[in-house]
Amino acid sequence: MKLRWKYFIVLLMVSLVPLVTVTWISQKASGKLGESISAQARQTLTEKVSREMMFATENYARITRRAKSSLEFALQVLAKEAERTLVLPSPIPPKIYFADDFDDSKVAPKDLAPSLTHMKLSKDGQLSPKPVSYHHPNFLVAPGVARKDVKTDIDRFTRLIPVLKNIAREFGGELFWIYASLESSVHISYPGHGGYPKDYDPRVRPWYTRAKKKGSILWGPPIVDATTKQLTFTVSAPFFKPDGSLAGVAAIDVLIQHVLLESEISSQWSESMRSFLVGSEDIRGSGEKKLWILSQKKNAVIVRDPNTGLLLPEENSEFHELIRYSRGKKSGYIDMPYQGVDSFWAFATIFPDLHFVIVVPKSVVMDLPENIAEMFISYTQAQAAISGTAVVLALVFVLCIAFFTSRASTRHVMSIVGAFRRLAQGDFSVRLNFRLKDERNLMITTFNEIVPKLEEHLRMSTALGLAQEVQQSLLPKDDPTLQGFDISGSSVYCDETGGDYYDFIDIDQDRLAVVVGDVSGHGVSSALLMATARALIMLRASMPGQAAGIINDVNKHLSQDSHQTGNFMTFFYCELSWAERKVCWVRAGHDPALLYDSDTGEFDELKGHGLALGVDYTFEYEEFNRTLAPGQIVLIGTDGIWEMPNESGEIFGKDRLKEIIQTNASLTAKEIIAAVYDALNKYRGTKQPEDDITMVVIKVKR
Repeated sequence: MKLRWKYFIVLLMVSLVPLVTVTWISQKASGKLGESISAQARQTLTEKVSREMMFATENYARITRRAKSSLEFALQVLAKEAERTLVLPSPIPPKIYFADDFDDSKVAPKDLAPSLTHMKLSKDGQLSPKPVSYHHPNFLVAPGVARKDVKTDIDRFTRLIPVLKNIAREFGGELFWIYASLESSVHISYPGHGGYPKDYDPRVRPWYTRAKKKGSILWGPPIVDATTKQLTFTVSAPFFKPDGSLAGVAAIDVLIQHVLLESEISSQWSESMRSFLVGSEDIRGSGEKKLWILSQKKNAVIVRDPNTGLLLPEENSEFHELIRYSRGKKSGYIDMPYQGVDSFWAFATIFPDLHFVIVVPKSVVMDLPENIAEMFISYTQAQAAISGTAVVLALVFVLCIAFFTSRASTRHVMSIVGAFRRLAQGDFSVRLNFRLKDERNLMITTFNEIVPKLEEHLRMSTALGLAQEVQQSLLPKDDPTLQGFDISGSSVYCDETGGDYYDFIDIDQDRLAVVVGDVSGHGVSSALLMATARALIMLRASMPGQAAGIINDVNKHLSQDSHQTGNFMTFFYCELSWAERKVCWVRAGHDPALLYDSDTGEFDELKGHGLALGVDYTFEYEEFNRTLAPGQIVLIGTDGIWEMPNESGEIFGKDRLKEIIQTNASLTAKEIIAAVYDALNKYRGTKQPEDDITMVVIKVKR
């Protein structure tokens, strides 16, 4: 078969087979990608929702527990004050208002006004503001007890009025009612209000009888307030006479609406979110604990039991399953249906036998993954139609074009191959002197352009070798000599030229400056900036001045050359003084130097703050001082040491560097550097270095 026909068939196969294959693979991959993204989005959203819900419930429980402690403390104060009033002589009482006075506008306190905090629930479920007085509490005496018989107790209870007002003032609108009752049936409540049932006797209310029986502070299950018909949580505590007998019970009411903040929490999720308080209590006095639930939706508390106002779920309901799952746990998350709808549940324990629960339907957060899957299905179908059309058009195009161009193409290809062979033999004068009217002309143009660039690159490589020699000559040839110190430095570049720099500058006979710098990036541009910085620091350090002033001057001059280029240089400058046995240093964005004390075996760092050189010419640097002790070792290095990766991509890290210093502390400074380089080479294995490596080791002689 002639080359022309072979070329035609090959061109046809090369054009069509990959197109068909890629189209088929692309369609399969798009489908799998849609499924994968949908599944991943579903998993990610599930994890995010579970975390956010658990955080919300834990945060709510934490806040509630703190509020619980505050309320219990306030109640203890009220109970102590109630005990104190009983042993004090009867005061001259102020104007006293009884509960029935608040129901008669003619004798009610003048400040009696509707309160948006104290809403009254009517039989049809509507809420209306209840009139209350914030200046006067109300007193009440149980039916069958004459007021004159308990006048002494009433007068003594007037001493509680400032305490009640102070507690209400501290808690603001969080409290509903604050009150106390005596065994004699005298009852005081704040804010003052009326509306009590005619047969109201505080001594038979659950909050009173439970506290009386337990003898200490307790939180009872939610109960219906006698005057507003709203559900409240009540914390009550008994108080006693000097002889230890029960004097009465003090209590504080909190509205369920203030506990179930569903409107605030739902704003984070959805109006479909539900929140619950789930507890267990001997509600009817049968001795057997029953599970009860409270729920709120749009500020209307759902009441199912007319006697207790509580929801009592059926046995084996989702809430019983939740309680079994949450037993012994402070918080958690469970995937479980709610009323037949797949939902996310999160719970947190407020205190024993009381849990806060959030339920969010899965559909709220799972619409996105389903939409993604549907989108990819539609995309795959459209892609298949487009790809089929493209295949047909490509087939027609190849049949027409390949036949007429195959012969001419083979001739020009052979000419190009010949030119490449001459170039491979080192003939940089070769050029392609013909032009074509298709994409192959780009190959000809590129070939003609790349040949002189290759020749230039060869010259550049030779020049870079010379530049490396020049740059290496800028680094110290010998280690410095300073009384009381053993100092050595080294720098290894990952390219022909680099941006790392270190130097030793003699200030006087007893003082030596040690500098280490690291220019951003590496290569020729970094080397040029390094050389500029070296010239500036050498010149400025030879003049009088403090360390901070030297670095300030260098930064101002260097910033003029680099602030528009985006290049910068981290710098660590320190001055050693044997006479004063101290080191003075300035950090300009460089990593802190490591300080190891061989006597104690502990590491420290020469820290300090400062911006990299060449970023802001107005920045003022600060110098730091520290006394050095014999046996201490200082290592100043660049990040090419601890950020060196191995073949697995793990970095060397500073912990390994510290271990090398500690192990080789008895060696000379030069030997410590050699030990570090040896460890780095072993660690990276066959992986080539990606950054320059520079370090200076300073040992304080004993």
